[in-house]
Amino acid sequence: MLVRKDSKVIAVDGSRMAMFKNIGEAFSPVLELIEEHKNPALRTSELGTDKPGRTFQSGSTRRAAHELTDLQQLEEDRFVTEVAQRIEKIVGETKAGIVLVAAPRALGVIRKHMAPETSARLLAEIPKAFGPDESVPLAKMLVKHDV
Repeated sequence: MLVRKDSKVIAVDGSRMAMFKNIGEAFSPVLELIEEHKNPALRTSELGTDKPGRTFQSGSTRRAAHELTDLQQLEEDRFVTEVAQRIEKIVGETKAGIVLVAAPRALGVIRKHMAPETSARLLAEIPKAFGPDESVPLAKMLVKHDV
């Protein structure tokens, strides 16, 4: 995949977002970290301590438990929604091409909260998980990736 010089690559997972700038050439990208956001990792006990709910049927002695809400996943989805808003702003401010690389679940949440015009301006959406400290493997993956 061609990633022209000065293009931006945004890598997202459930707990962090990193934006890189290609300072290398199109066929051999060299990614430089220019922005990073982290979601503070809270323990589940800090997010909530409630037990699963129970229901009782009035005509019998039967009981049923409700599934416990995944509070960690809700927190990750909230963070990724904020990242989607940040991506909207970045796309609106820049003329350079943008490649979005995100964990598959995070990419789904981002797509749901991003305007169609913004999605159309992206060079590519790649469903892979890369973090802010993985610029070299990310650059190698971009060279091999076909759009």
